[in-house]
Amino acid sequence: MSLHKLLPLIAFLLNVSLAGISLLRNPGSRLNRVFAYFVSAMALWNFGTYMLRRAPDAATAYAWEVVIHVGIVVVPVFYFHFVLIFLESTGQHRPALMLAYGLAVLFLFADLTGSLMTGVTHDFWGWVPSTGPLYTPFFLYLNAFFIWGLYLLTHASDDSDSSFRRNRARLIQFGTVVTLSGAFVDFIRFIGMRLLPGVDNLYPLGIPANMVLALMLATSIVRYRLFDVTTAVKKSVVYAAVCAVITSALVVGTKGVERYFDLEQASVLWIVVPMGFVMTLLLGPLGQRLEEQVERLMFTKRRGCYETLLELSKRMSAILEFRKLVDTLVQGLVRGIPLTHCVLLVYDRAANAYLVQREETHGEGKPEITTIRADSPIVQWLQLSGEVLVKEEVKLNPRMAAYFETAEGELEEIQASLIVPLKIEMNLIGILLLGEKLSGEIFDAQELEVLSVLANQAAISLGNARLYEELGATNARLVQANQLKSQFLAAMSHELRTPLNSIIGFSKVLLNRLDGDLTERQETYLRSVHKSGTHLLRLINDILDFSRIEAGRVEVHPEEIDLQELVSECIESSLPLVRGKPLRIDKELPDALPRLVADRTKVKQILLNLLSNAIKFTAAGRACVRVRTEDGVVHVSVVDTGIGIREADLGRLFEPFHRLDTPLSRQVGGTGLGLAISKKFVELQGGRLWAESRENHGSTFHFTLPVARPS
Repeated sequence: MSLHKLLPLIAFLLNVSLAGISLLRNPGSRLNRVFAYFVSAMALWNFGTYMLRRAPDAATAYAWEVVIHVGIVVVPVFYFHFVLIFLESTGQHRPALMLAYGLAVLFLFADLTGSLMTGVTHDFWGWVPSTGPLYTPFFLYLNAFFIWGLYLLTHASDDSDSSFRRNRARLIQFGTVVTLSGAFVDFIRFIGMRLLPGVDNLYPLGIPANMVLALMLATSIVRYRLFDVTTAVKKSVVYAAVCAVITSALVVGTKGVERYFDLEQASVLWIVVPMGFVMTLLLGPLGQRLEEQVERLMFTKRRGCYETLLELSKRMSAILEFRKLVDTLVQGLVRGIPLTHCVLLVYDRAANAYLVQREETHGEGKPEITTIRADSPIVQWLQLSGEVLVKEEVKLNPRMAAYFETAEGELEEIQASLIVPLKIEMNLIGILLLGEKLSGEIFDAQELEVLSVLANQAAISLGNARLYEELGATNARLVQANQLKSQFLAAMSHELRTPLNSIIGFSKVLLNRLDGDLTERQETYLRSVHKSGTHLLRLINDILDFSRIEAGRVEVHPEEIDLQELVSECIESSLPLVRGKPLRIDKELPDALPRLVADRTKVKQILLNLLSNAIKFTAAGRACVRVRTEDGVVHVSVVDTGIGIREADLGRLFEPFHRLDTPLSRQVGGTGLGLAISKKFVELQGGRLWAESRENHGSTFHFTLPVARPS
């Protein structure tokens, strides 16, 4: 069987398949149902044509022509109805639609009663109808509604703000132009064969053209994002031109070589081998570079979109400031792609809604978008799917259409082409609303995929920036609270020291019996008052010193120090703490010590703190102060044979308010500030303080101070 006879059967199977696919995909859609009617009429036309080309005689051929024309008569009215539903203008053009259906009924009656055709004749390609008195009006009706539909599509496409809708309209327009071109060829054959012999040899293009129309209509409602029609046409033209140039060059080169070398009678291998070499080059790296150049020259806008999205993803990963990140994202999309507008909405917990955080437009107009509720079906869909929502796809996807059935009005109010979710795991932190491309192109599948990746990157970056911002604010509040605490402690310590010094002073006067003798009980009470007051003053002084350190108000007054004298003075001051303990305090100092310039008061406080700790945590044994010089520093050590320190506690030993959790430390009390203050005093003078200890084997505290350089 020849391809000419088999082609109608192929078209029949195609149309039946398209009818089934459209109804299975969305049986509730009016657009899909009318499309199914359209391709069913096409299928009847195709099947009748298949049987016509197999007809053995004129009578059989005429019967099949009648069947064919039943399908042909209803094709234009179903096409026109499809276009009106697609444009959502059925009500506006209802009279025209009623006229189309009325004419279809009239011509069906004419076909079945023999007024349309008088019989059949045979031409080069097979049986053709002998026209009756109504065939010319029928031919006009057949083409008029295709042309009318094409006009409405073109007019609506020019006025449409949606690139996706324009792309779908272009698919239908392209298919309509192809089928009208096929009808024009058939018209030339039909008219010309009476005037010019041989015109009937032209191949009838009605069936192939209608196959293209059916595919374009199906693509517009089933897979309208399959490709960008404008881009596809551009590519076809460019590659056709490249093919024509290469083919022409090969033809000219072949002819030239044949004539020059007299190869007309030679083997064709001399042509096949060079062509194989050329094809290899085109399929290899050279061909890839050629394709890249064609893409750059002809499709720079689309490449610019890809590059913008990729560049934005890189830039955002390096930004931690929330406001700067938001500006980079929104402005980058609007100016880089470019877009008509872009709006970023961020979730606000207090309002339980997504509020506008940033908007950018390319022009004067601004989209009227204020908020999207957190319980909105749009938000719920974005949370569930996590995919870019194309508004125009909602009506075509049955699952989406059913989901948004109750929220169609809310969805229409959102002035955006794409609704992009910004999700971190299962949390929708924001929504990105993208307008149309200024180029008028659609976002193709690759761009939507890259945009989805960008959205994930943006969500992570925004989340990190928000956490960084919150952390900065929290740190600022903590710093302020710490400063207030230090100020409060300093003020309170000062207020407490004044009456406390009076208590200590008067108790000392009474103990010295300057105002008369005391009974034994009175002396005991006064010594307790004096001891407690002295202890409390020491605690207050520690708090006051620490608050000054934190506030940065500690001043160092360096002077030349006699370290031997200072050590002896500190040991003597600490002897009252040893009273009642089998404990001795020693010192090990070299005879000659280098000149030391430091703050005497603070060095004395350091030594007293370390000696006090050594005495408090040593029940019996020895405490010793050792001094030696090494590498330009004076190294002072306070050694004891006390309870020692656990290894786990050594790391936190110099933290403020940290105290060892031992029975003895609970008995002796204290603020836990002595070592922290001592460490800070040592560091302020360019030295270092550290500890070495083993539990139950005593402790050694070391500190160093730099030796004064000779002037």
